[in-house]
Amino acid sequence: MLNKGIKKYVSNPVIGLLPFLLYVILHIANVEEGLALIISLFSAIVGEFLVRLCCKTRGFSITFYISAIAIFITLFIWLLTHKYSWQLNTYLVICEIVIICLFMLLRVSKTYIATRFFRHRNHLQKALMSEFYGCATLVQYGLTLHIFAILLYRQFSFNYNFLRSSDIVIFVATPLFIISLIGIYQTVKVGNLVSKLKQEDWIPIVTEKGEVTGKIAKSVSLNMKNRFMHPVVRVALISGSKIYLQERPKNDLLNPSKLDYPFEKYMLFNHEINLSARNSIRRMLGEETNIPLKFVLKYVFENDDTKRLNFLFVANVDDEFSIKRTGKLNGKFWTIKQLEAGFADEIFSECFELEFEYLKNMVLLSPENQASQSV
Repeated sequence: MLNKGIKKYVSNPVIGLLPFLLYVILHIANVEEGLALIISLFSAIVGEFLVRLCCKTRGFSITFYISAIAIFITLFIWLLTHKYSWQLNTYLVICEIVIICLFMLLRVSKTYIATRFFRHRNHLQKALMSEFYGCATLVQYGLTLHIFAILLYRQFSFNYNFLRSSDIVIFVATPLFIISLIGIYQTVKVGNLVSKLKQEDWIPIVTEKGEVTGKIAKSVSLNMKNRFMHPVVRVALISGSKIYLQERPKNDLLNPSKLDYPFEKYMLFNHEINLSARNSIRRMLGEETNIPLKFVLKYVFENDDTKRLNFLFVANVDDEFSIKRTGKLNGKFWTIKQLEAGFADEIFSECFELEFEYLKNMVLLSPENQASQSV
């Protein structure tokens, strides 16, 4: 079994062109044309098998099929025409033109391949597939430009017997350079993509009832604004009849710099809601924090920037001065009177404005809360 660490690199379409590059090298090394094509065709078959074995899908081995088909067609043409006096590099050009045509066909069939081979794959393979097609486009354009260069070269070349050195540059060095450059670029790009995905938070896509229908990278979804709904956990820290508020981050998507709870967190995919609520508290107050939490409200929030299924929890502390002040906490506890006066100045977040009346009547002024304050 191949090492799992190389899976992200075999998604590079350039790897599938290695049999073609092998044919180019064998050709310039003066290996008999038919033998060079047979060796290259065999390497394409072996390469396709190894990549399929590594990735458990034919999706990333398609370019080996392209190389194999192009080399096979070239071999067939060579068998029919090698007795005739054709120019030395004709078969290289034929093979490259077939590869370009097959890459065009590959791009047209993107939807079918995505449905056929990647519907049930993980998010990493789906992301790599997108990069795969981006690289395939570069290969197609690069080789197409090379064919145009060959046409111009032949148009202005009169005596082929004295142009062997320039032939090497045009027919061999140039495609090797183009494909190698694209291969290096794609390897670096895929490496950066994998590193980014490993650090990415994946959040569930939910319905208004809370049913999970899929998942998406958090950064991607935020850029798409309110296309999908995601669960968000909010925790109101309460001491008696006071609520702790502070300014939201200035770069926040929702109501930047408005006053709100500092304890808010997107629920991650496959995480439990209670765990998300507790992580929100611990992220601000420290890992050792163990304040009891109580779920009080679930509602849908939507504006022009975001769509959320908010889960509101309450965390009660006996003494507001017992809260460990850290660099992340720079707000204060607000009384009901202060909060009601602040509504006229529109200093609170939209979510808090929606939640306040419920919190005031059901939590802050509840008989249980009043009883606990009098003890």
